[in-house]
Amino acid sequence: MNNLSKTAIALAVTLVTASAAHAAEFNANLELDSTYLNNNRGLSQNGRVEVNAIGKVGSNYFVAGRASLLAKKDGTAATDDMWVQLGSSTADLKLGRFEAADLFRIPRDVLVLYATGDGISSVYRANVLRGRTGSEVFQAAGTVNLGSGLSFELGAVETRATVDTLPGAAYVAPKGLRPVLSYEQGPWLLRAGLESIKYNVGGKTRTGFGFTGSYNFSNFTLVGNAAANKDASGNKQTSYALIGDTNFGLGGGLIFGNTKLPAGGYKVTTAYAAYTFPLFDIKGATVTPAVSFSKAGGVNRSNDETGVRVRVNYTF
Repeated sequence: MNNLSKTAIALAVTLVTASAAHAAEFNANLELDSTYLNNNRGLSQNGRVEVNAIGKVGSNYFVAGRASLLAKKDGTAATDDMWVQLGSSTADLKLGRFEAADLFRIPRDVLVLYATGDGISSVYRANVLRGRTGSEVFQAAGTVNLGSGLSFELGAVETRATVDTLPGAAYVAPKGLRPVLSYEQGPWLLRAGLESIKYNVGGKTRTGFGFTGSYNFSNFTLVGNAAANKDASGNKQTSYALIGDTNFGLGGGLIFGNTKLPAGGYKVTTAYAAYTFPLFDIKGATVTPAVSFSKAGGVNRSNDETGVRVRVNYTF
């Protein structure tokens, strides 16, 4: 048994013990993906078991925390969420590893492909500083509840280059601030935010913004996203999405990305869909078949991407 596996087991035992000792919620789930991709990639399979310990003490003034351990199919282990949150019903501070507010929501993203194999094209989602990418050495987010469904979040992220960073690479190891204003009331959910990014490798800077809005029509939710960024050299990226999601498990939509450089516009158009249904009427067990297609456009010469995935999920 390798050291990583021993660490995973030890952490799992610690989570269980902590759960019993401090009345924290303890749960686990299994997720297994079987995938077919074109371009000679064929079939593959991956998955993980996620073990969660979640706790909160206090009401008006509180301390909360979450730890999520992943035991993966390939024999490795990782941490998904690991954070502590402290504050009051008016304002709080979160520290650790987590995802901040989503400015480009993609519901039921079981399989979403992007034809970006040229290494230039991309779909910007205003999530460079959102967190939980694996290389953060520091992450924090302060949130103030302004009342009537309004809240303001200010996130800060610092990352470092990894040993795999290539010499001369740019746009690596981002750091910066990410303010987000959110409104959630009734069927409406609206968010708008900025990213002020500086890269520790290469020293380049980028400024981006994102907006997401949705309206819930009882059994159907319509989601719209827009995001854009620009660097000091004048290179621009813009992205848009229109997505529908239902209460009976079906969702999907269209995503558009455009990277504008002096050489021209590198375009990406992606369509995806997924449908989740119960497995044998067993509580906590679901199956989700998903499809995605992505086409390159403009001066983007990447191969088109096509894929099918079946996800099996079981919550213990």
